[in-house]
Amino acid sequence: MKPQSVLLICFSLAALFGASGCASFQVQPTAASITMPHMAKPIPVTIGITQTEQKVTGGFPDLVPGFRETLTQSGLFQNVYYPVRATDKLDGSIGLHLSARFHPDGALFPKSFLTGFLFFLPAPIVTYDHEYQAECTLDLTKGNRTLKSYTAQAVVTVSCKLLAPPDRIEAEGTQAVQKLLWSELIGQLNADRAFLERELAPKLVAIP
Repeated sequence: MKPQSVLLICFSLAALFGASGCASFQVQPTAASITMPHMAKPIPVTIGITQTEQKVTGGFPDLVPGFRETLTQSGLFQNVYYPVRATDKLDGSIGLHLSARFHPDGALFPKSFLTGFLFFLPAPIVTYDHEYQAECTLDLTKGNRTLKSYTAQAVVTVSCKLLAPPDRIEAEGTQAVQKLLWSELIGQLNADRAFLERELAPKLVAIP
């Protein structure tokens, strides 16, 4: 077969795949659909993120700055510091233990093999279901005393076709799972608002 004919076939298949939705993908839930907690009145304390451990793969960025920004925007605490300086006066500290990963479709290899074996003809109907997964344990301490630990998990599913753009999938998948994780974690903290106010707020010393 002439090279021109091969190129013509390749361009024709690419046009066919593009027109038939072979580059489509869907993220569930999307970042835009996730509602973040927002408090009308902050607890009048200063919190510092003083300890972080994270294991991230699959295109995830450093997760701690995103958590700090989201916690600040939630209005749960009056001040949130990260990084913490030696001169910062804190009413409590947060330690984060984070992990995040990309988990590919368990049938990725057989789906890809079958699609290629059949000259990519099944590509418009074969869907790959990947997951972006994240977990966090948050330890809240005051001085040398651990007040409480909170644990949250989040999973976002990306359903995509063969030619879906990997950069967009990665960007939207990692963003959505981070937002879902922070929403769950801050929601747990807010549910403990009375406990946090009692344990973290500076105690007034009675003058005899």
